[in-house]
Parts: sequence; structure tokens; C-alpha cells
Amino acid sequence: MKNKIKDFYLANKEAVLFVLKLIGLYLILQGIYDYILTPYTAIDSWLINSIIASSESGLQALGYELMQNTYYQYHMGIAGTSGVVIGNPCDGLSLFILYTAFVVVFKGKWWMKLLFIVPGILLIHFLNVARVMGLALIVKYYPDSLDFHHSYTFTLLVYTIIFALWMIRIKFYQKRKA
Repeated sequence: MKNKIKDFYLANKEAVLFVLKLIGLYLILQGIYDYILTPYTAIDSWLINSIIASSESGLQALGYELMQNTYYQYHMGIAGTSGVVIGNPCDGLSLFILYTAFVVVFKGKWWMKLLFIVPGILLIHFLNVARVMGLALIVKYYPDSLDFHHSYTFTLLVYTIIFALWMIRIKFYQKRKA
């Protein structure tokens, strides 16, 4: 058994080291977030308020009247509905960390990594705004399906797009290397 593990490691050394670096960096960044930047920090608050402001602007542009005098700090939605509450797990920061960790540990020059990290984070934030708008619309038209869409539909969509961003990064690196 030891020889099989050793043979696998030697045959796939670069891939194994990449995965270990990715997991290590992700755990470090997530640990910093979880234990140093504790919930509802200024970063979380800014992100949530940005998501709410952008989502409300989008809904108003679509002609919807918004809720007034909400009961919770991070509560928004369409008038006449229960609305949605955006908590710090939903602000996208952990997705920024996941995406950034992958791009950082992948080969390439730092300036090229930044060219992928910044637009990628902006796209993830935009997707999060679209997700909150979508959830507000679901609360209005299909409230019974809110939990399903919150837990599965939007999660699958966002992770698929993040994976696609990673694939674009890999393809770009391979083309530049060739």
C-alpha cells in the first residue's frame, strides 16, 4: 500500500502539491475570516449594504415598489411580501476567498493573477446581487419554493460560474505558455 501511495505521489507530484497548497491557502484565508474578521464586521456590513442597495436599484428599475420600514438591519424586498434577510454567510466573502485561493496558487505571474482576481470577484458580487433580486422575486411570485431556490438553484449556478472562471484562467495560462 505504501508503494502505491508513493507511486501515485511521484506520478502526480505537481497536482498533489497544487491541491495541498489550494486547501492550505483556503483554510488560512477562511480561518482569518472566521476567527479574526468575525461575523458582521465592517467588511460584511459593507458587502451586505452594497448587495441590498444594488438589488433594490435593480428591482426599482424593473418597476417594483420596495418594502419600507423593515424590521431587521439587512432586510429588503418587494412591497407586500415578507422580503429577504441577507446574513453574513450570504455576502459572498467566502466565495471571494475560494476563488482567490485557486487563482493565487495556480501558476503564473502576480500581475496576471490580479487581472483574474479583481474581475472575478466583481462578477461573483454581481451574481450575488442578481441572486438576491431573484430571491426577492421568488418571495413575491413563488414563496413556497424560496428554500429550494436559496439552497440549491442559486448555489449550483454560482459554483458553476466560479468553476467556469477557473477553467478560463487555466485555458488562458496554457495559451500564454504555449
